[in-house]
Amino acid sequence: MLYVINRPWFRLIAVGLVVLAIQTTLCTDMKPFGETVDLMLLLSAASGVVGGSQSGALAGFILGIAFDLVLVTPFGVSPLVYGLVGFAAGYTQSLTFQPTWYLQSAFVAAGSALGVLGLAIVQQVVGPRAPLASSVVQTALVVGVANGVLAPLALPLQRWCLVLKRVIV
Repeated sequence: MLYVINRPWFRLIAVGLVVLAIQTTLCTDMKPFGETVDLMLLLSAASGVVGGSQSGALAGFILGIAFDLVLVTPFGVSPLVYGLVGFAAGYTQSLTFQPTWYLQSAFVAAGSALGVLGLAIVQQVVGPRAPLASSVVQTALVVGVANGVLAPLALPLQRWCLVLKRVIV
């Protein structure tokens, strides 16, 4: 039993379900500047930053599937975008040599903001043909800043989930 608990993807799913519960309960009531913070997008970008592009893409896909199970949008939009966000965050992090904590937070913030824009664009393509709201940019900025602020908490959590050791040089 202990072997299963120490598996990275078991930890990711367990933490993802807890964060999903927080996302669907607390975050729907606490809206900074009238926008809902996307914690699942935070975990996807943080997975890419700490685990690399491949782990970030897979973690984002898993977290996106979990989030799509409670949404009313077309199924598959969140896994696609969250997987791309995890991949992009991991790829941009790999381009830097020994990124500092604030640079990692900036990668998470940028990935989260681009993820919100990506969700709006993909929903526009596969969903009902509604006009693209002008508040998407405001939502992207609020989610990016909020996730950037929460990134120092999410990065060690995702490092634990993916069973990674922090390398100090």
